[in-house]
Amino acid sequence: MQPSPYTPGQVARDVVGRTEQLAEIGERLMYMTELGRLIGRIRVDTGPRGVGKTSLLREVQRDAEARGVVTVWVTAGGDEPLASAIATQIRVRGATWKKKSRGRLLRVIDQVNFTAGVPGVAQIGATVKPAQGGQAESSFKELIVETVTAAREEGHRGLVLLIDEIQDADRAGLRTLAVTWQDLQAEAAALPAGVFAAGLPQTPEIISAAATFSERFAYRTLQRLGADASRVALVKPAGGAGVGWAPDALDAVIAQTSGYPYTLQLYADAAWARAGYPDPGGQIRIADVEHAARQVAEDMDALFRARWNNATPVQRRFLSAMAQALSDDRSASRADIAAAMGRDSRAISAARAALIDKGLIAVAGHGLLEFTIPGFAGFVRAQEG
Repeated sequence: MQPSPYTPGQVARDVVGRTEQLAEIGERLMYMTELGRLIGRIRVDTGPRGVGKTSLLREVQRDAEARGVVTVWVTAGGDEPLASAIATQIRVRGATWKKKSRGRLLRVIDQVNFTAGVPGVAQIGATVKPAQGGQAESSFKELIVETVTAAREEGHRGLVLLIDEIQDADRAGLRTLAVTWQDLQAEAAALPAGVFAAGLPQTPEIISAAATFSERFAYRTLQRLGADASRVALVKPAGGAGVGWAPDALDAVIAQTSGYPYTLQLYADAAWARAGYPDPGGQIRIADVEHAARQVAEDMDALFRARWNNATPVQRRFLSAMAQALSDDRSASRADIAAAMGRDSRAISAARAALIDKGLIAVAGHGLLEFTIPGFAGFVRAQEG
């Protein structure tokens, strides 16, 4: 009896099907560490929930640390503004560094917190407002430079900031980040530092609204896994435990999950349990997958229902119209959705934007939209039955 090697809803132990992305990022990390140079553009990998953005970002963190780089991880959208959240994590990472280095960092960290509008970092009034003009950017830039300097004094090869859920960052923080990196390109090209981030599909629009010079960001879209990558994602974890998959069982899971990593992990985890948590030499069979399908259906129904309940009446009408308008069970045109709703295409913009923000739908091409989770269209149709 062995525990399941699959991780639905958790950070994956192995990042499968992202070879191209990891190779690109690895080249940038090598450029930074071997040449001691700034990674000039902030890379942002985007995609709907469940496609493995956080897992990819954690793999980037492992790669960077293996190269001797100090990494700082933040999840945007918490209680702190983005700049302050980064400063807080730098404080944590530098807690064991030399006293001289720590002293310089603490001074700059307090200045960043002050300019970002975080009370309690100095003897100031009851209310603190974010700094105006370039003060916030100047303080944050100084923090990055001082952190890299201190990290190198400690024997590290540079600094990498990792920002998850970047679409939830405060606009001032996004602007501060963009301005800082623009300034560093001009003033400190020999500073070994970089930023990698992950966010939902609407992230480019959000960043553009916060920073007009968002060409400093390099966006990449994470797609669903192909059939071969899905096969590896199923076979590799089981193989590590000495367990195999029957070919027809593999084919069934791949067909049912449509390359969506979360559903794939859910199926595999349920099939592993149905197979009795197999010992080395065991095999997951088609009967295990067929039984797992019922458990997966219950789990997905609960997920779908929560998302449906989170939509307003107007947004539900949009979802229903979109489910009806799907041309290939993957995408629907904005014009067809508007026609199904009996409205002008411009009149559905607010519902479209809100549903994208909620992660229920995503842009699939010019004028096209898709549901972010396989099977949701069928659930939506059932609500109208």
